[in-house]
Amino acid sequence: MHAHLARGQLLLRQGRYADAEAFFRDAIAAEPGNAYPYSELARCLLEQEGRKRDALGAIDRAIQLDPEVSHHHALRSLVLGRLDRDAEALDAAGAAIALDPDDAFNYAVKANALAGLQRWAEAEEQCRQALAHDADNGFAANLLANVLRVQGKRGESELAAEKLLATDPENPHAHFNAGWTALQRHDHRAAEVHFREALRLDPDFEPARRGLLESFKARSAFYRAYLGYGFWMQRFTQKTQAFLVIGLLIAYNFGRRLLSALHPLAGLALLVVYLGFVLWVWLASGIGNFLVLLDPSARHALRDGERRTGLFTGGGFFLGIFVLALAAVWDSAPGLVFGATLALGAVPASLTFDNPSRKGRRVFGAIALLVYLIGLGVAAVEALRDAPDFARRSVSLLTLAGFAVAACTWLGNVPALRRDDSE
Repeated sequence: MHAHLARGQLLLRQGRYADAEAFFRDAIAAEPGNAYPYSELARCLLEQEGRKRDALGAIDRAIQLDPEVSHHHALRSLVLGRLDRDAEALDAAGAAIALDPDDAFNYAVKANALAGLQRWAEAEEQCRQALAHDADNGFAANLLANVLRVQGKRGESELAAEKLLATDPENPHAHFNAGWTALQRHDHRAAEVHFREALRLDPDFEPARRGLLESFKARSAFYRAYLGYGFWMQRFTQKTQAFLVIGLLIAYNFGRRLLSALHPLAGLALLVVYLGFVLWVWLASGIGNFLVLLDPSARHALRDGERRTGLFTGGGFFLGIFVLALAAVWDSAPGLVFGATLALGAVPASLTFDNPSRKGRRVFGAIALLVYLIGLGVAAVEALRDAPDFARRSVSLLTLAGFAVAACTWLGNVPALRRDDSE
């Protein structure tokens, strides 16, 4: 083995990715026709933030040089999965299996692609196929525990997580899976222990940090209920989830008409329940961030974007409710508009600050700004007018702001506005 390549692999195992990259490039310069250094370079680039497209270029070059090596295609599948190109990742995994049907890693990356496509049952099958070829394949074992949990197979998932910990208690991914399994059974304390241990073993393990944050949020019964809803919904594909949302809207409209025919207050009560549910779904995470922000022992887990989400979503919502209550007591219509603006503006704010999509941040940030400008502007103008009724233009602007908030609850389901597009 070339000295540059061996040195790069050592640095890669140590997590010194930038240094490893330099040695892999030296190995490529020494042997430009050798596919293997390109494959190792792709592994190295994949672990560096913002370098996934570079990793794809490197593994594509490896395949050009030696298309008959199954590992190159399997690694390409893994890179494509990280780029959220799961359909292409599935094709690449299929090519790897066709070249070497006895390699467990090939089945594991196929399971990973299927999981990205939310085809959970098929992903489970491929994980088991990988483990049948290699019972010690950690990638397949960890993925299996996750896939079982997502499908709601809690008993099997817990057994899989326990087996992972027993086999390799120093594996951060094993503790990560155990943490999510604990969260699913509503044991946020055990989840916190496992996520902390995962971060102790690998301080740069970002999914474990996010898991720890979820365990902090789950200290609140309000957020635990939201997590339960999230665990239930994630069993379904995005298409099925969309049908469920549409079905709920149809059921609400039908129920409101039926109840309104019986008694007007019954229809109003259903409207309040429906709006409460919608706000709960969209604001729960931001309110959870706000509650964590208030906890001195937990706020260190928040990134800057998550802090801002907590302030504008949770803080804005609670301040808005407080202002609404005061305005109702004082019979102040401008005060009601001001309070409603803060409360409802929390919806686009919840989709803005820690949204991984740049396009999404722009869209929802623009909507949030529009809602705040309209609401606060109308409240100020009407307070100065001191007239018994709002001006027609004020009513039109408030209607526009209301439609903008409602649009967020639909746009928030568009994957392109929520997916990381920094690569």
